[in-house]
Amino acid sequence: MTLLASKRLALGLLIGLALALIPETLGLEPTAFRLCRRILLAALSINLLVCTVSQWRRFSGSVVLIHAGILAIIAGGVVGHLGYVATVNIHEGSATATAFRWDRQEDSDLGFTLEVTRIHRDYYPTGLRVGVRIDGEPVALCEFTTGESTTCAGMAIEALSFEPAPPALRLAVTPPGGARSEVVATNQEGGQQGGTVFQLVGFKTPAVRRTWVDLLITLPAVPPVGGVAEVNHPFVWQGLRFFHTGGGIDPSGRPYAGIQIVKDLGIPMVYAGFALLAVGNFLLLSRRISGHRRHRHVIC
Repeated sequence: MTLLASKRLALGLLIGLALALIPETLGLEPTAFRLCRRILLAALSINLLVCTVSQWRRFSGSVVLIHAGILAIIAGGVVGHLGYVATVNIHEGSATATAFRWDRQEDSDLGFTLEVTRIHRDYYPTGLRVGVRIDGEPVALCEFTTGESTTCAGMAIEALSFEPAPPALRLAVTPPGGARSEVVATNQEGGQQGGTVFQLVGFKTPAVRRTWVDLLITLPAVPPVGGVAEVNHPFVWQGLRFFHTGGGIDPSGRPYAGIQIVKDLGIPMVYAGFALLAVGNFLLLSRRISGHRRHRHVIC
């Protein structure tokens, strides 16, 4: 019992765990090191648990909270391994009932249908050139930046949004003494000949600033559930977290979104562990600052 709760054993386990994490830091993942890390974490948990239970009367409340926080974080990691991570690419307007499970290394049934109803993109400002024709005659070439307003051909023109693929620019146009209206300018010639026509004649391809997707989950005999997923802001549903990991346009011109589905039941335990650690360290620091110099070991 004394050996299991000793500080020397804890120090040795921490050193061994640090060494075992080196391959993963370098991008390597040998099976032997993965097993070694699990054994070391299990041994460290037993060491800390035995230390806390056998000598809790000697410890201040802050130290007990710190020990409990560490144990909760490790337990949360263990419970998290009972879940899974799955990924799938879904075209806009399409749905799927399967995804690739990384723990099984195969496509597996999700138990529901997941649809990407729409892919949203927000771009950094970019330069544009818009030609203006009135009754078929070119009258002006307007140059401005998305998100800005300009006066051209006697009209106030504002670039509301721009989608580069296929090129489509949404404009708000206010003629002298007229009402504000919205039009869409493309790089295609033809179409309307009479009146005022706007044509996109040049632009710089903008860089994507932010993307997000609208998701729809469907189950038999249950109303569908919708939500929004981003890279760092997942859509949460029944213990599952849906992340938007990326996307693009396939060779046929159809946009698609990458979705990562994470089931991790240990997250609440990990968050609780961090909270216990924060409170314990705050109380311990407060005691030290207030003059309580009685030494209490954090690890036996």
